[in-house]
Amino acid sequence: MTRSIGIAAVAGVMAVGLLTAACGSPRSSNASSDTSTTSSSTTATSTTASSAPSDGVNSASGAKGDGSGGASEANGQCLTANLKVTAGGGDAGAGHSFIPIVFTNTGTAACTIAAYPGVSFVTGDDGRQVGDPATRVPGSAPAVTLQPGQAASAALSISNVGVYDPAQCKPVSVRGLRVYPPNNTAAAFVPLSGDVQGCSAHVPNQEPLKIKPVVAGANAQ
Repeated sequence: MTRSIGIAAVAGVMAVGLLTAACGSPRSSNASSDTSTTSSSTTATSTTASSAPSDGVNSASGAKGDGSGGASEANGQCLTANLKVTAGGGDAGAGHSFIPIVFTNTGTAACTIAAYPGVSFVTGDDGRQVGDPATRVPGSAPAVTLQPGQAASAALSISNVGVYDPAQCKPVSVRGLRVYPPNNTAAAFVPLSGDVQGCSAHVPNQEPLKIKPVVAGANAQ
């Protein structure tokens, strides 16, 4: 089953909790500042942080297994406050949509980013989480150095709810994604355009959302 969805990108951080992201930095590499997107039926449009269900930045509490959150200016890791988090141009396959989650350094100094972001669907004005957070796809996770204006990205796979038993999935409409940059406890809200749905219930032995490690450049696949 083929399905494409429109993606709207957002800048800004917000006060939403429940998910943190892990880090790992076996080696360092310079990131490409290329922010072009691959040709596909999925598009991204800039919006403002006011699109988020709520405003501000909070620390996460009770997050599910995505890292301890130790990023700081002192250790040179990229902070949520200094990152523009957006959804890049995506693609669609049989029963899935694929988009890169893009992290652009908006600070004035270089920083490093590595490993997996924490990602989940959210809905409602309060930004409540929908279903399970994204599971990690095993892969190499080198540290990426971002100069100001440069970007890194992580590939997100979104399953079409139509491939699941609706009695198990309990599909609901979602407003967007809650994204915790690697090793951060503050999240960014990334709105999604179109009629996007997610499973509100746990589907045994299934992974509706899957995330790969961060890589250099804006076009993770």
